[in-house]
Amino acid sequence: MWNRVFGFAIVTALVLGTVKQGDISPTTYQQISTESVAEQVVHRSVKIHTVIEDKLAIGSGVMYEKDGEIFVLTAAHVIGEGKGLIIIEQIDPNTDETVTTMGEVVASDADSDWTIIRSVGDARCVIGGTAFSTSPPRIGQGVYAAGCPLGEENTVTEGIIANARRGVEWNHDKHLVVTCNGTHGSSGGGVYDASTGKCIGIVVRLNSHSHLLYVVSIETILNDLREMGKSSLLPT
Repeated sequence: MWNRVFGFAIVTALVLGTVKQGDISPTTYQQISTESVAEQVVHRSVKIHTVIEDKLAIGSGVMYEKDGEIFVLTAAHVIGEGKGLIIIEQIDPNTDETVTTMGEVVASDADSDWTIIRSVGDARCVIGGTAFSTSPPRIGQGVYAAGCPLGEENTVTEGIIANARRGVEWNHDKHLVVTCNGTHGSSGGGVYDASTGKCIGIVVRLNSHSHLLYVVSIETILNDLREMGKSSLLPT
């Protein structure tokens, strides 16, 4: 019951304008290059609110810009079938204000568990300079996971790649396994190379007993997009 009430409260706040609407110009990757990698990646993280079967779901996502449009890469299970309400929230690092916009699904693969959402409306992202990498990951490679565990915005944890080709029972593709911390709400959050800040994948599952996160790679997502004829949606 609480989830349902909270979900409707968010929708009402958005409609009435009590949540800050943004028309802030995007800050480019080059403009924040003097900051640490951890600061860079955490500011590209967004919180995603969805209402699925009258219940509020919260997840994370990676915001990026392509051909003048704003997109978010997240896990498919965060938005369900993508037919309900999708609200994207990002914190302006300069003012700490919440910038919100609505989203619509433009590509999705439930098996690999990823979805690309396009931001719709007047609001623009604060940080949109995400770069993606399809380079082969290495065991022991340092990484950051950025997202909104339990709804906590702009949260980053540090770890390494523990397994670069982990077979999983829910998909035929091999997944990455990282030692970063995460919990409910981390799904869809980006995992980044700690030395370059490039996004190498998104969190799709977690093992709470071993404190490991399962990650679908950008390489897998791009291969899926190629099969759909939509590879231009993801800049690499």
